[in-house]
Amino acid sequence: SKGLEFEVVIVPELQAGGGRGEHKMLSWLERGLAQPGESGEITEFLIAPLQSKGADSGKAKQWVDRVYRERESQEMRRILYVASTRAREELHLFARPACKKDKEDSWVLAEPSNSLLATAWPALEEEVRARFEEWITAAGETEDQFTTLESVAASGESNLLVMPAPIRPTLLRRLPQDYRRMQGGGFSQAVGGATGPGQTLDDFKAQAALRLISTDAQTLYARHEGGHRSRALGNAVHTLLEELARLRTSCDWESARAALESFEPRIAAQVRSTGVDSGAAAQIAAEAMCVALDASRDANGQWILSPHTGAASETGWAGVVNGGVRTVRPDRVFQAGPTPETEGDDCWWIVDYKTAHAGGADPAAELPGLRALFRSQLEAYAEVLRRLHGDGKPLRAGLYYPRMSLLDWWEM
Repeated sequence: SKGLEFEVVIVPELQAGGGRGEHKMLSWLERGLAQPGESGEITEFLIAPLQSKGADSGKAKQWVDRVYRERESQEMRRILYVASTRAREELHLFARPACKKDKEDSWVLAEPSNSLLATAWPALEEEVRARFEEWITAAGETEDQFTTLESVAASGESNLLVMPAPIRPTLLRRLPQDYRRMQGGGFSQAVGGATGPGQTLDDFKAQAALRLISTDAQTLYARHEGGHRSRALGNAVHTLLEELARLRTSCDWESARAALESFEPRIAAQVRSTGVDSGAAAQIAAEAMCVALDASRDANGQWILSPHTGAASETGWAGVVNGGVRTVRPDRVFQAGPTPETEGDDCWWIVDYKTAHAGGADPAAELPGLRALFRSQLEAYAEVLRRLHGDGKPLRAGLYYPRMSLLDWWEM
């Protein structure tokens, strides 16, 4: 798996032997030469002399064996490092440390050797020994203590060592080569986002209008740049709603909400990685969590995020749109009835989440203007969906505003 990455990585049997350290008749080392030797060889070998039968190992053999063991140890470290660093979200390490009896006929934990567990032992030893002592106490002095210990270790719900996640570094993102600052403070390259608390919907529409070029029919809507905080909040809300939809495939709403709350530290780390200081990142994560939980209690939000036929979140499509190849990523696609909160598979629904919010604004007056801004975006999604699934079913488009608990929808 070297060079690849996965959301979850599981490394089982850390205590398994590494296949190294066995006795060898010959002890030798190899190294490359900076320049070929007189014979033209680019590698040289050092072979320790063989000792007579029954004699102690010579100093040369002891030194070669020690260097060889150190190299093996370094290789085990590299293997564990590669396995551990493939995980983007979760890393699970499983091990069954060995036990043995001491002189007093009591079971004690054996220190591992020649294994990945031995490599990770400096970090895990304290926790493993503490848990082992708990198992000893729980098992008591039974007739078959070792069997009892095995059953306690296998059945206990608290026999997992949860290690703290590493602090994620701040990522510096390079501006695109065609980046140009526009007159008036706008940007020619737009990055997705949403209005901040200090912005009105008029500000939001004015900024978004900069991204529409009415003379070019092939230009799709591109998200306005917004502010750094508003972009971070919008991305955090999108991530939480995607996760909430995933949880709802196997949990009821109450369980899904409880599981979602455990994601808040991860969202804070995600926001932090965009260059936001830790205090502001925690505030944004908490606000995004409130928005997502409110959506989980809103009737429209519950309907959109619940399992449906053909449902997918943040799915990526590529297709020909207006004569050119486009890659689009709708927030939520599913089949349902012809109107909101109805079940079935009569229609395809394409819903995009918008975190625009205006305190005290009249939604009935503002939503038509927002629909006009985003309509071309939804139409592009619809065109690609028709190419994928045909024209057999009617299409419905929707803009869901979780901060206002509103769903604006129309027939395509």
